[in-house]
Amino acid sequence: MKPRTRARACALQMLYQAEITQDSIGYVQELFWQSENAPEYVREFANPLVEGTFEHRETIDSAIRSTADNWTLERMPIVDLCILRSATYELLYLVDIPAAVSINEAIELAKTYSTDDSPKFVNGVLDQIKEIASTMTGLEHLRTSGGIS
Repeated sequence: MKPRTRARACALQMLYQAEITQDSIGYVQELFWQSENAPEYVREFANPLVEGTFEHRETIDSAIRSTADNWTLERMPIVDLCILRSATYELLYLVDIPAAVSINEAIELAKTYSTDDSPKFVNGVLDQIKEIASTMTGLEHLRTSGGIS
């Protein structure tokens, strides 16, 4: 498995654990890395992905709400929601990663960790978020506008 693919899988597991347990991200990360034998370069991508997703959760959830037709966040399977959140973080904030890469990685996570219907759902939501992100003039616009509504 490629290092960033593994890092995204680790990030998903931490986000899922935090969502289920309602423990702090720092605590979840500490516990996770105690049991996960991963090289430093995997941790160097996974940790900021988890922290950024959690830090920008309000904006991310707003983007997901505005594009997930007929779905509330509460109705979504938690694993799908965690995949969408981390991939949305990548699309909106990690502009050095091509959108297609972030979306494809999210689809692969959905294939591995969720239901048969999840990859199509994840792809549909993220394609719309990608369109929103592409119309922005960069991260500064996102920060000054207060996010997506």
